[in-house]
This record gives sequence, structure tokens and C-alpha cells, in this order.
Amino acid sequence: MKERVEIRQPLLLRIYIIGFGVVWVGLLIRSIVTSPESGIGVAIVMIVIGVAFMTRIASLKCVADGSGLFVRNFFSSRRLAWAQVEDFRLGRPMAAPFGYVIHVLLLDGGVLTLDATAWGLFGRGNTKRERALASLRAWLP
Repeated sequence: MKERVEIRQPLLLRIYIIGFGVVWVGLLIRSIVTSPESGIGVAIVMIVIGVAFMTRIASLKCVADGSGLFVRNFFSSRRLAWAQVEDFRLGRPMAAPFGYVIHVLLLDGGVLTLDATAWGLFGRGNTKRERALASLRAWLP
């Protein structure tokens, strides 16, 4: 029986994101309380967007198990059967000019980036990413 693989961003990064979000919301609430005439509507919209943004970033993950591959990226979540996955590769992110991520190569020719593997800039964290890549490849049929 193969071991379930769960890939998330490093704990310290998730703590930092949540801490930043708490400070962000606190400053916005403080601005609403101390000067309510300065645009409560804008501050409330910024709070909602900030909380949604920070929550989504902190919840990025990839899970490989017997049922397939579950990917929670920033903008979408997908569940793939192993029959849909051709391979995994290490490469550059599609939306950023720096760092490395793991890509899922799909049998239909598509490519899905695993946002949860985007830790460490400029090649830092590659050893951890390569271990994750090997763990994911072990699940391929």
C-alpha cells in the first residue's frame, strides 16, 4: 500500500501569511473605528478581499492517494483520477518569472501547476521539491 502524500506550503510561511492577514485586518478595523468618515465601505471591501486572499493562500495543497490527485491552487481546485495524469515535472511557474514549482502533465495535453510547491525563491527549496516530485511519481500507474 502506497503512503498518502500531502504537500503544503511550509508551516512558517503559512503562519506568516495568517499573521500578516491579522495585522492587515486589525489596521483596517482600527482605521474604521478611529476615523469612520474616511470610507467605511472601502475598508470593509479591503477586509473581505484580504481575508479571502490570505485564507486561500494558506490553504494551498496537493494530496495524492489511492483515489487520485487533489489540487487546491489559488484560483481553483481540481480532483484528478490517476488515469488522467501522465507525469510530473519540475519547472518555472507559469505566472511568475522566478522560483520553481511542480507541474502535473495531463494525458489530454494540459499542464496543471501545483501552487503549493512554490516555496523558496531562486532555487531554494529544490531538494524538498525533488523529494515531493519523487513521492508524487510513486503514485503513477
